[in-house]
Amino acid sequence: MHDDYIVGYSANLEEKSIIIQTYNNSENKQKKICFSEVLTHCFKCIIDYNIILDIQECEIRSFAKDNQEELIKMKGYCWPIDYQTEQELISFLAVNGYKYIKINSSYGMFGWVLAKRYKISE
Repeated sequence: MHDDYIVGYSANLEEKSIIIQTYNNSENKQKKICFSEVLTHCFKCIIDYNIILDIQECEIRSFAKDNQEELIKMKGYCWPIDYQTEQELISFLAVNGYKYIKINSSYGMFGWVLAKRYKISE
């Protein structure tokens, strides 16, 4: 998906799904990244011209490290779940099969998704 343009995305909170639509100019192809059983997500720097650098599945332990500031700020607000300790949060994510998927950009939108499954399709 390197150099694909993000042309749109949608989140269905009731179905716990996110779909990111992309387009690759050199291949003249549209693709979709479909996330299911989404717990939460964060996208930043959304503009009308977003280019994917890569998509990577990261270790679930790094979620807490990468989002430490947000976790501290949101402590007590049940985000992403109601938990007491960081270890309790990490254990919940691991035991329940969540994946930490990062979307890195060359330009524009970047972020991450916590979901149980994801697939890339044309």
